[in-house]
Amino acid sequence: MLTSMDKNSMEKLAEASAAEAEAEAEAASAVWQAVQAASASPAEETYVSDGNSQAAETTSEGSDIEADVRLHPRAVVIAKEAGGNLGLMIISNLLRPRNWKAPGNRRFFLDSYEVGELCYAAEQIFMHEPTVLQLKAPVKVFGDLHGQFGDLMRLFDEYGFPSPAGDITYIDYLFLGDYVDRGQQSLETITLLLALKAMFHLQFQIEYPENVHLIRGNHEAADINALFGFRLECIERMGENDGIWAWTRFNQLFNYLPLAALIEKKIICMHGGIGRSIHSVEQIEKLERPITMDAGSIILMDLLCTQASFILNDVKLKFTFYMPLMTHFHQLQPDRVTDFCKKNKLQLIIRAHECVMDGFERFAQGQLITLFSATNYCGTANNAGAILVVGRGLVIVPKLIHPLPPPLQSPETSPERFVDDTWMQELNIQRPPTPTRGRPQPDHDRNSLAYI
Repeated sequence: MLTSMDKNSMEKLAEASAAEAEAEAEAASAVWQAVQAASASPAEETYVSDGNSQAAETTSEGSDIEADVRLHPRAVVIAKEAGGNLGLMIISNLLRPRNWKAPGNRRFFLDSYEVGELCYAAEQIFMHEPTVLQLKAPVKVFGDLHGQFGDLMRLFDEYGFPSPAGDITYIDYLFLGDYVDRGQQSLETITLLLALKAMFHLQFQIEYPENVHLIRGNHEAADINALFGFRLECIERMGENDGIWAWTRFNQLFNYLPLAALIEKKIICMHGGIGRSIHSVEQIEKLERPITMDAGSIILMDLLCTQASFILNDVKLKFTFYMPLMTHFHQLQPDRVTDFCKKNKLQLIIRAHECVMDGFERFAQGQLITLFSATNYCGTANNAGAILVVGRGLVIVPKLIHPLPPPLQSPETSPERFVDDTWMQELNIQRPPTPTRGRPQPDHDRNSLAYI
């Protein structure tokens, strides 16, 4: 039996809960509208179903009974933590897959205070994540981006982008590092990815609370990105004082990034490779963060710097810079890949770090794939960019974008479509077939993920 005081308390609690729910619903609606407005086209045009989404599972197979309309059990929660409004602003400015254009004015739109706020919000998430992320399929895997923000937008436009108006509700996004250096928009690239990480962790607490995953590349280190462009870009675009402060803060954040990811405990993803020192996943898991590149860890160097080949555009510069680390900077051997996968009960290694002509390339009889997402690397490689879509059944589908043709005339008079088609045809004639590049295929274990 409830006393009159208890009844009054319950009534007041019910009224307060109803008012709070109404306020949260209005706030959730505002966030949803903001994200939709940020996308390049309406949700009806950009949403792409993979045939496995929850919408396809609302009715049982073979049943002709229509399911009742029902509210999803998880609500959209608007977080009050710092970084929420800032994240919305960043996403609305940058997540424009269909119509993003490089700004004519190179001045970056964030100041050092906003960079600090964003880094703090993302850092709080990274420091609570494990060194080796445990992910479930489906996952989209991205290789090196190197500040080529236009390529990131093209990949989002062609194959879906992380937004409620895109495909974030049913697929994870995994980025394998090297977000900065080389390209012209390192600031946009790392800022958007951090904002997506913070936003979907803090504000879109729906079926999958953490869909955007970032691991570390070798260019996420101050000693390296001070030489290869990121520090200079920060200074040129934010001013000397703000630029140096922002560059320093980004690099503090990089020390917290996870170092690898396991997909369904069968596919391991890292930036560089396993080198000579890594024999088990447990060795990677034991690395404590924050960790710097000069901490002297052989395992860290192998994770971030292992080469599958020595074909480099700037061999002399890289070897000069890495001379103190030459004991770790070596070519990956096929038998090491086979032994590592067998010992750890893995079927595939996905790594980035090296530019490959077709955006992805198989190695060690298909047990390792090198993935590179930036096209025409450094303006000279003429390579395609790619992502890998790992489906629920662990079927892996490569998705490619070709480098854009060189501008022949002014944008107003150039027959863009004709030039684009002709140039692509000529380029593809010169490009060798993918996958395998003529490598022999194994005659055993045809259920292995080595068969794409």
